[in-house]
Amino acid sequence: MNKVEKLSQLLADEKFQDDIKSFGNASIAEQEKVLKKYSITQSELIYARRLLAGLSFNTDKLDSEEIAYSANKMASVISDNPRQPQQINTQRKIFRSIAKVAAVLSIPLLVSTIYLFDRLKNTDALYISQLNKTDLINTVESPAGAKTQVVLPDGSLVWLNAGSSLSYPVVFSGKSRDVELKGEAFFDVVKNKKVPMVLTAGNVKVKVYGTQFNVDAYADKKTVETTLVEGLVTLLHGDNTNEVKLKPGYTAICSDSDSEMQIVKVTDMDMYTGWKDGKLVFRNNTFATIIGDLERWYNVDIQLINADLGKYTLHATFYDESIEQVLDIFSSSIPIRVEYPKRVKQANGRYSKRQIIINHDESKIMVSK
Repeated sequence: MNKVEKLSQLLADEKFQDDIKSFGNASIAEQEKVLKKYSITQSELIYARRLLAGLSFNTDKLDSEEIAYSANKMASVISDNPRQPQQINTQRKIFRSIAKVAAVLSIPLLVSTIYLFDRLKNTDALYISQLNKTDLINTVESPAGAKTQVVLPDGSLVWLNAGSSLSYPVVFSGKSRDVELKGEAFFDVVKNKKVPMVLTAGNVKVKVYGTQFNVDAYADKKTVETTLVEGLVTLLHGDNTNEVKLKPGYTAICSDSDSEMQIVKVTDMDMYTGWKDGKLVFRNNTFATIIGDLERWYNVDIQLINADLGKYTLHATFYDESIEQVLDIFSSSIPIRVEYPKRVKQANGRYSKRQIIINHDESKIMVSK
């Protein structure tokens, strides 16, 4: 049995799926047992984890037309890439294996899976990165109005929030797994005490040994917030040489202008990680700060005419609401009037970015800010 056939059989095994999806939370000893149990290499395991991250499990059985559509779309991706005959045959074998797994498990092949295969088609069939290109850096950007999932070379999972970017080497080599974040991301890092992940965000370095955590490092916020969900991280801030340990359920707030660090107990984890699940959560946030989040979340430009309106603090949770619905709800709490100018068609045929104008509504009287 070759490697492709072996992986296709394993991917159809529900127990294997469960073991792979929980691999990031396992100890080093437990991880080694998983590799031995299924007789797979670290590279094969990373490939499987990447593939499963791109699949959406659905208990409802797919009809043959839906499977055929996904299969044809994947086939077109493969055929669009001119390769050597041997490499094309290998890709087709993998494609056929994926199609078989989809049929057995009734798993729809999502766009993210097709995109993943497109990214992998320039590499060896089972090895995620070209080992002789250790100096190459990947940069993944999540545009405004979107969220993006990234699988790192070690199998760690990262969710990038809107308007964020993550840079990392094609291959992790050396004594640490170095990545750089601009914006916000949630990390589920594969444990490796011997080779910790070192995340740089602004003037903060987060050393990670295998854990789940969120980092909010948008430049306009002037701070870097690290929130630990589980596991262990240590932080270096500015010129400080002493690492600070962060416990699960706490947030470290670091200023980008000095070396001050404030550690706060988390009372509502959704406030820091809810965005990953499509939630907009605000807990006593100023309206000025909220506007920045709304601009990224909905990919709009918001003009606040009266700066004093930005001083109001608000408490709210949104899920799947439109920008109009969100601002309408806020207008019942603070004295704002919202205008939605028509988008202008530009010379190239495209429409300009959506503009929203918020002004003071003098007909509304508010007691306090």
